[in-house]
Amino acid sequence: MRNIIFAVAVACVAAGCATKQVERAQIRFLHWSVSHFSDGTYSVASIPDSEGRAMAEKYAKFISSVDADVVGISEYGENFTTNGSMKSATAIFKGYEKAAGPAKGDVCNAIFFRPGKVTKIDDREVFFERHFEDTYYKAVKLSVSGVPVWFVQTHLDSNTYLSGHRKDREDQMKKLIEDFKDEPYVVIAGDFRVGVRIPGKRCFPAPEEYKVFEKAGYELANCFGTGTYPVDSPIQPLDNVLLKGIGISEVRFLDADRLSDHLAISCLLTIYSGK
Repeated sequence: MRNIIFAVAVACVAAGCATKQVERAQIRFLHWSVSHFSDGTYSVASIPDSEGRAMAEKYAKFISSVDADVVGISEYGENFTTNGSMKSATAIFKGYEKAAGPAKGDVCNAIFFRPGKVTKIDDREVFFERHFEDTYYKAVKLSVSGVPVWFVQTHLDSNTYLSGHRKDREDQMKKLIEDFKDEPYVVIAGDFRVGVRIPGKRCFPAPEEYKVFEKAGYELANCFGTGTYPVDSPIQPLDNVLLKGIGISEVRFLDADRLSDHLAISCLLTIYSGK
């Protein structure tokens, strides 16, 4: 299957799952930074209305092929075509409910979930105090077989070639950890923008930036620093799925027929609860 770049065959239980935990359910999760449905062209909303239907079928086919119960989208755009005649939620995510935050430049986070598989309990969005862009996270609390799980979608500061923005990202990561420190079951996914990008020069990956999450007890789906950007030659591990209190297996990095400039990440989540 061309979509699958490679799979990490693991069956680990995220930190916080004690030996007395009981398996309650398994759901498939997909994270994807879609670059505003720009057809992998690194720009905002470049799909003309005349090509909308054909392109929507390609995106919908990929989403359907993964068959995820919960989908986290970074760089979301509600307008699928340039003139807004087609809307992304209805054109691509049929059968899903949507919880989306506001569009702020390149930043727009959304979470889609199947109502027959999970039930929405709560949602919120929080903007980061220290930032260059208008970065924030969107969070939805879902009941999965009776277990309340927070799904969090984010996009951290992307001006990584400017002085001080690594510290901005670190502060934003610590904010995520602090806001969910008392929650036993958490999934944080997003485009974390780790590393240094210098315009006109090479990129410098920095997967070590994720260590702040590991120290806080999170498991990383992208635990080997696998490059997820750019899709034609992925060297920067910008994308990740971070878990607390939840098991993870079948981690896959997907090129999605290069419909975005980022690889997608799919994984199977095992939801536990105490006896």
